[in-house]
Amino acid sequence: MEGVLYEKKWYIVALKPRKERAVFAQLERIGVEYFYPVAKIKKGRFIKEEPLFPGYMFARFSIAENYNNVRFARGVRDVVKFGKNIPCVDDGFIEVLKNKVSGVIELGKPAVSEGELVKIKEGPFRGLIGQILSVKKGDERVVLLLKSAFLSSKVELPVSFVEKIG
Repeated sequence: MEGVLYEKKWYIVALKPRKERAVFAQLERIGVEYFYPVAKIKKGRFIKEEPLFPGYMFARFSIAENYNNVRFARGVRDVVKFGKNIPCVDDGFIEVLKNKVSGVIELGKPAVSEGELVKIKEGPFRGLIGQILSVKKGDERVVLLLKSAFLSSKVELPVSFVEKIG
C-alpha cells in the first residue's frame, strides 16, 4: 500500500488568480511535470488563447515525495481533494486532453440560454449533462452546473462544446 504513495500520478491543482507563471516556475524548479490546458479559440478572424479550466492545472507527482512542495508552491491555492481523498487523474485522460487542445476551437453564437439543460458534446466532459447557469464573455462561453451522484460542480466551457437537449 505504501508503494502507491510513491507512484507519480496526475493530480488537479487549484491556482491563485493570475499566478500561473509563478506556479510553472516553482514546479519546474522542483522537477514536477505539469499541464495547463490552453485552447486556441477562433473569434471572427482572430485566434486567442484561453485556459480551458481557468484557475486549475494538472501536475504529475508522487504524493509521498512532492505533495507539500506542490501544495505550498508560490501561487498554488491547494491540491484538489475531497475530504482526505486526493483524486488522481487517469494518464489516458491527460493524453486525450493534450490532443484536444492542440487544435483551434471555433466559437459560434450561442443557441442556448440560462436555465436550459445541455449535453456536452466535446472536450473532457463529453457526454455529461448540465444546466446553464450563465452565458459569458460576449456569448462565447457558458457556465454549467454538472450534477452526478457524488458531487455537483460548476464548469466554464466554450459554447460550441454544448448542445441543447430535446
